[in-house]
Amino acid sequence: MDTPATLRLTSGDDLVAVVPYLIGFTPTDSMVVVVLDDTRVRFAARLDLPPPAEVAHLAAPAAQHATMIARYGSSAILVGYGPAERVEPAAALLTAALEAAAVQVREILRVDDGRYWCLCGDVDCADGVPYDPDRSTVPAEAAYLGIAPLPDRAALERLITPVTGPPRERMFAATETALRRLAGMLAITTVRAAGEGRSAPPEQVMRDGIAAIEQAYQCAARGETLSDEDVAWLTAVLVVPEVRDHAWSTCDGSDAQRQLWIDVTRRAMPPTVPAPACLLAITVYLAGDGALANIAVDRALRADPDYRLAHLLGQALQAGVPPQLWRAATTGTTTDE
Repeated sequence: MDTPATLRLTSGDDLVAVVPYLIGFTPTDSMVVVVLDDTRVRFAARLDLPPPAEVAHLAAPAAQHATMIARYGSSAILVGYGPAERVEPAAALLTAALEAAAVQVREILRVDDGRYWCLCGDVDCADGVPYDPDRSTVPAEAAYLGIAPLPDRAALERLITPVTGPPRERMFAATETALRRLAGMLAITTVRAAGEGRSAPPEQVMRDGIAAIEQAYQCAARGETLSDEDVAWLTAVLVVPEVRDHAWSTCDGSDAQRQLWIDVTRRAMPPTVPAPACLLAITVYLAGDGALANIAVDRALRADPDYRLAHLLGQALQAGVPPQLWRAATTGTTTDE
């Protein structure tokens, strides 16, 4: 998102209504932690609900999440999606971890089958409260702001489904050409380095790689789509870690970059998928979209299970590292202004 959006929350209906907008889709079998600083939502994190017999496994990650949350928020709201036997033990464990980290748990809701239950306080809702989206102003306000959640996680996964048919055939041919070009440049660099008795950095590859990244950003800012040849060359040079890291440092969370890396990840051929998928993960998480960030990391690891950056990003997501900290690490700024 390029600009912050403001949604007013005044009731339980509003809390239930806003969660899909915070995480990007309507969750199931999940625990969502909405982190606040006074009355401002800082970010939201989603955890898969474990089976009741395995809820103790949440203890360590819950403590990690709570420690991180305490750095960026003073209170939290828990919203669990699923049956009581799965939501309530997880909610109790997370509440204990948050309170141990001096984070106030303001509200705990359980949502299931068109109703929600308040799990803390003196509110009597043994039969649950029927949930009616029309009672909340959140959907209308979100629509006005141009925000729309997807129906489920599968819909998010489809956003980066690889291209098929003739587009894939064209990309396969273009990528082979681009990788041969890159291999030739790297071979020249290797010969020169051997002659000089040192490991020289791939200066020409860096220059061409940075130029490809800048061209891609400019094209995305104009709302244009890269050609097959441009995507193929971009994904080829991103194989070089120094080029990929430059792209990482210039991710800004903008809608234009989000669309760029979605498109490039979809069109990338298997050997070149991990880098653009990780850049997509970084970009969307800077915009607060942890759900798509996780899916992009999964895509990178399916292409290369040993891809180190994907593992690092996955660990950061699992630890609940807030987008503000990612922005500080990647761009040297924060989202506090």
